[in-house]
Amino acid sequence: HCPHDLNCFFDYDEGMSIAKKEKKPVMIDFTGWGCVNCRNMEVKVWSDERVLKLLDEEYVLVSLYVDDKTELPENEQYVSSLGGIEKKIKTIGNKWSDLQASKFGANSQPFYVLLDNEGKLLAKPYVFDLNIDSYVKFLEGGLKEYKKRNTIK
Repeated sequence: HCPHDLNCFFDYDEGMSIAKKEKKPVMIDFTGWGCVNCRNMEVKVWSDERVLKLLDEEYVLVSLYVDDKTELPENEQYVSSLGGIEKKIKTIGNKWSDLQASKFGANSQPFYVLLDNEGKLLAKPYVFDLNIDSYVKFLEGGLKEYKKRNTIK
């Protein structure tokens, strides 16, 4: 379940597909089951009515748990050579952690990324910060950039 009864997806590709259909930007929430700061953000920042409204109405929310121990099917397992070190990607969490590190150059949580429907950044990613106004500004800025890009097309 997603915090605050928000509708969210737990798979990157599924979330991106839904966002294209709904013509909405994506917020990727790189999170973890054991992430205390992630829960703090959800409780103290996401609970704000402005944040909830933006997440609920304007974005497709994709929560990717980097510590999910569910094993990937054999045909989805792969070897990542990020940073010159080969690592077998065997679990869902490994897959999301590898995506975060390879695509966004980070491996800490929480880590919030706003994307357009082509997977391109809309704003500088957001890290742990309990300032609600800053988070609202982050979400509104991404939405403004998304609308600007889609007006140009």
